Amino acid sequence: MKISDFLTDVETLLKGAETLSDVRDIAISPGRFNADEIARRSFKAPALRIAFLGTPRTQPRADETRRYDCAFAVFVLADGKNRATEGLDICQAVAELVEVERFTDGRGVGLPRNLRMDALYSGDVDDKGVSLHSVSWVQSLRLGVSAGIATAPDTTDIVPEGAELYQCIDITFLPPEAD
Repeated sequence: MKISDFLTDVETLLKGAETLSDVRDIAISPGRFNADEIARRSFKAPALRIAFLGTPRTQPRADETRRYDCAFAVFVLADGKNRATEGLDICQAVAELVEVERFTDGRGVGLPRNLRMDALYSGDVDDKGVSLHSVSWVQSLRLGVSAGIATAPDTTDIVPEGAELYQCIDITFLPPEAD
């Protein structure tokens, strides 16, 4: 998995969400979105900006991949008279989508955790006539290509939806019959 592919998967999910049908502009942002970015970048409110915020350093696994606890955020911009409440409603809708979403059918992606919603109100943001909120979370991603050696099962993996599971029961071993 690549982080850029993961961001694209998040963008695709948000664009297809019925609860976000009023959001006109959804795009990937190169990082944190703040008052300076509002002036520098164009958007049509209500808008969402998806960003990768970083990850702590990790150690390589035996198969030459790494598991990163990646921090992500979706920044919510709203304008108009009711921008504060509209932004908060959109923020909540995004949080509800993110809460249990893996965003991809591929393996190596854990469930989101440490989900947080923030109102990023400031005088600079208000002077620009918008409200700014964020939904942030941490999600484990396994990055790199496996060398195929010493790979142990990943306990954070979840079987993708639609995968067929098989359960085998050995019927050749039956308990002895009672006399």
